[in-house]
Amino acid sequence: MENKVFIVASPLETNGAKKILGHNVIYSGIGKINATIAAMTAIKNTQELYTEIINIGSCGSHNITQGELVKVGQVYQDIDLTPLTSYGETLFEPNSKQIDLDINSSISCFTTDYFVDKNQYNKYSDYYLSMVEDCSIFDMECYALAKVCKQFGIKFSSYKWVSDDGDGSNWEEDCKIGFKKFTKSFGEAK
Repeated sequence: MENKVFIVASPLETNGAKKILGHNVIYSGIGKINATIAAMTAIKNTQELYTEIINIGSCGSHNITQGELVKVGQVYQDIDLTPLTSYGETLFEPNSKQIDLDINSSISCFTTDYFVDKNQYNKYSDYYLSMVEDCSIFDMECYALAKVCKQFGIKFSSYKWVSDDGDGSNWEEDCKIGFKKFTKSFGEAK
């Protein structure tokens, strides 16, 4: 029997829903470390025995129109160990640059702990900017969640709504619109 749990960075992204599509919600907090803790909390929950983690939430994009809802197909990490290995690779971990989530989705996600601020591009490395431009979307949790799920053999998927393009001024309002679109597409939240 499948027992799913939703992991979302912030209650602001889901109007504080306690359940989505009849399944529990864990609010992780923002960033890769918080996402990792939330995934481990879900996996180690001996009362619920979750078999699938679904990540939903906001993301940025320079390639997809604000308000669009997408399913992530591949996720890339932001790690810079150059010159020891190429950008995005974790040293001593083969095939660590990307995790494939859904072969039917062409949406690529770049997960970073930096808020992509289009007004401060001079602070980012060329490698980083290349990933921001080349990937369909960027977020702050997906890669960490995907890696934990891969490590523990837990089914994982991620749905994101584009809330901004590096200008977070309407983020909260855009999150409400995105979550409404998600619940309309997939069912209701409680």
